[in-house]
Amino acid sequence: MPTPSHPDTIAVELVTRPLDCSAAPLRPTLDTLPADILQSIIKLLYDEWLDNVHPKFRSYPRFDHERCQGEYLLDLSLTCRNLRAQTMPLIFREVYNWESSRGTVWPKSLWPYLKIIHIRECTVRNPRKLDLSLETIHSLALMPSLTKATVRLDSSVPPALLHSLSLAPSLLRLEIHQARFDGEFPCSPLPFHTLETLLISSSGFRGGASQENVNHNKQAMNFGLLLHALSSRLTELRISGEFIPRTFPSIEWLYIRRLAITEHEPRHNVPVPELISNMPALRDLEVLYTLDTTRAAHVKGRFPSFHLGDQSGRILSDRCPLLSRVALGNVLPDDSIFAQLPGCLESLNLRAPVDPYRDAHMGFPRDAYCPFNEHTLPKALSHMQHLRDLTELCLDLDSFVKAPIIHHIGLILPQLEILEFRLPRYMFLDSPVCFNARDRDPAILLALNLFSRLLHLRITMHFQRMHSDPHYSREVTAQWFFRGVPTLRTVSYAMVGNIHTLGFDSGSWQTLDRRVLDFILPTPPPSPPPLQLSRTYPSVFPPD
Repeated sequence: MPTPSHPDTIAVELVTRPLDCSAAPLRPTLDTLPADILQSIIKLLYDEWLDNVHPKFRSYPRFDHERCQGEYLLDLSLTCRNLRAQTMPLIFREVYNWESSRGTVWPKSLWPYLKIIHIRECTVRNPRKLDLSLETIHSLALMPSLTKATVRLDSSVPPALLHSLSLAPSLLRLEIHQARFDGEFPCSPLPFHTLETLLISSSGFRGGASQENVNHNKQAMNFGLLLHALSSRLTELRISGEFIPRTFPSIEWLYIRRLAITEHEPRHNVPVPELISNMPALRDLEVLYTLDTTRAAHVKGRFPSFHLGDQSGRILSDRCPLLSRVALGNVLPDDSIFAQLPGCLESLNLRAPVDPYRDAHMGFPRDAYCPFNEHTLPKALSHMQHLRDLTELCLDLDSFVKAPIIHHIGLILPQLEILEFRLPRYMFLDSPVCFNARDRDPAILLALNLFSRLLHLRITMHFQRMHSDPHYSREVTAQWFFRGVPTLRTVSYAMVGNIHTLGFDSGSWQTLDRRVLDFILPTPPPSPPPLQLSRTYPSVFPPD
């Protein structure tokens, strides 16, 4: 029987014993993975959170504004130094200016990670003013990775802030909300060497009404100086119509590819052909003026007081030969702009955005002005017979989709491949073209067959109430479309459930293809008669 070894002997044997390479290798842990693999895992977790958790707050942009998009990584970053180094670029990717006992400037060790910065004078939950110090302003010019900056101030934008942002070495996008520019303009040049996108909006989380006691002449002059300084660099401009200066048509926009003019029309009438007369690289144009219900003199009933076209007869492509996509808001059926659309146009979007200037407390929106129905649409279509290259048409309606509407479109634009209808607000989803299985109109299918190359049908609805099971009733309706329209490849539905959403912005799309024909689905039960909608609407914002 072997004699038990002394503990000291065992220790010596463990030290001198050769390593047994045949033993099973240890499993790698998260912090021992190669850096590139670990970064891919963390990035996938980050994207998963954005796709599944973050969208829940998109219906309430005010409360989503100050959420940390990398908050789920905070616990992971505290486990070890390696994981903290890997998660830091995502945790501190998007930050806000705050006040703390350590000052208002972000630590210099974080500057390489800061890509998106929000500058504001107060939070959306607390009206207390934040101190926007000169030290904070000057630090923006020294941040090497800053690519996007948003500014939300109640007062005029300080010249020092604008100048500091112009010196940021990597800034690609600048957004100025609740814009006010009637203060002093920077005396020194504004380089903005890398800036590509500029957004200037008069609306914000505290409402869309224009601020009081604004010197509009001084503001228009400052906007003219700013746009002149950036005209040789920008590729995308999104600006409120009331900020368009008189000198806008004379500015040379050499590289701009996308122009979006939103909210109110300019204070002086400028037709669209004149607005884009110096944009040779323009491809995408959005003129989404809304009705200004706060200016009674500008509203005649429910009709807009402005026209987008002019009587010159100029085609938009005369100055913009690359123009392929156009979106128009609240345009009248007899507007001359339809005859001025270029024949090479590929996509046309006719929208009816809701007035964002309705209430300062973000109350329930007023109805949008939807000029198109089976009676008014033929007048607009009569001026579109030259659009032989048009493949996509998106249309806001003031009623449910009816066979005469599709029939009129099919006669004038039979080459369409994508057709989208956005149904009006406050209507139940028992339309024959949506979900009601008992009242489907065969004339709708006959009208859709006028399009020889129709591939995609899209329908956007504002969700109010569903009488039958919404899941399989959508699929049953898709089967009905696929059986009646042989060329159709997909049917898509977008449900917009937030009544505070401005305009007819789509929610998440549910797309069904022809594979749905392989399933035998039950027929939805008959829908009960719809209830009458009350004109008293409760607030759905969560409490502060």
